[in-house]
Amino acid sequence: MPLPPYFAYGSNMASSQMADRCPGAVSLGIARLPGYRLAFDAWSNRRGGLVADVVPAPSSDVWGVLWQVTEEHAEALDRYEGVSRGQYRRENVQVESADGETIEAFAYVICNPGDDGPTTDAYRDLLLEGAREHGLPPDWVKA
Repeated sequence: MPLPPYFAYGSNMASSQMADRCPGAVSLGIARLPGYRLAFDAWSNRRGGLVADVVPAPSSDVWGVLWQVTEEHAEALDRYEGVSRGQYRRENVQVESADGETIEAFAYVICNPGDDGPTTDAYRDLLLEGAREHGLPPDWVKA
């Protein structure tokens, strides 16, 4: 049974990063995750700062990129996202595609979030690279 698409809302929106982590993964377009907001609430030693998370927020949405990935890709993502170390967990989510279709996907959610705060310029720039590359709504990209 094929995996559902992967909903990337952080640095994995950038094709440059996904090409390194998951060669051959295919972008399926943009989608939004209703009922969540973007937060930077977990420390990453690799990034030297806070990294992205999605947290429940009834009147908010998080935009991101859907990727078609293989089981091997998902295993690589699990390693990069620190699943075995308890950093992130893989979670099934319902997202809405740009044309309004509801899609079952999976995303990575922080296991033990801390306080929300600013991220590093380099990490923010990578998120913006992916957001602009895939055409996320301009109002969301500015926020």
